[in-house]
Amino acid sequence: MLASTHWASPSQDLFLSLSPGVVHVWRAHLEDSPLQASRYLPYLAADERARAERFRVPHPQYQFVSSRGILRRLLSHYVGVPAANLRFETNPQGKPALADPSSLPLQFNVSHTSGVALLAITVEHAVGIDVEKIDRVLSNDDIAARYFSPREAAHLASLSPDLRTRAFFTYWTCKEAYLKMRGIGLSGGLDQCEISLDPDGVKANISLTDRSSREDECSLFRAHAGQAHIGALAVNCPSVEVSFWDWQD
Repeated sequence: MLASTHWASPSQDLFLSLSPGVVHVWRAHLEDSPLQASRYLPYLAADERARAERFRVPHPQYQFVSSRGILRRLLSHYVGVPAANLRFETNPQGKPALADPSSLPLQFNVSHTSGVALLAITVEHAVGIDVEKIDRVLSNDDIAARYFSPREAAHLASLSPDLRTRAFFTYWTCKEAYLKMRGIGLSGGLDQCEISLDPDGVKANISLTDRSSREDECSLFRAHAGQAHIGALAVNCPSVEVSFWDWQD
């Protein structure tokens, strides 16, 4: 059982090791400057550049350009297609997929926040990933009313403020990763997913409070993304092997 998050340096033959039942999770450090974004901008397609230009604030623009460029660079290594030539399509909720079929049926997902991007890549199995920066304190009323089941809200209310904030983001990232795996995003209802955590490892379990919804046989993991960041990974497969890698350009 996966018991911790160990971020390793990638090896030369790493991209050949991806297979069904194996998940590669990549961590990339994002800079709050235009320099990093300028290195990745040439890999983006015209529609991605247009999307980047619509950001009114520079830092989210840098994050988007860098994370999308890194995704393209990574996928190019797996499928053997130049990064700038990859084409994406999106589902109605905006989840991207490769538009052109390849010999390796990749599934992937990306999440980025201030300072960090997480990218998950699998073969065949749907995947969702989320990362959040622990940068705010939330009131009990907001937590209970907007995001969580009664059991989760009661647990959060019992914690001290610092532990409550970390637990909030643990629940949040697990829920969002699961909803992204299903391709429905936050519209699927954070309060309809109830999380229980493995106290001895990083595994988590999810159950749906809306019994009319289908439940997936999925694997759900927490990921320690940094001192100020919490992440989670969901894979539509009951048993998977996860490897964590640090992106090095």
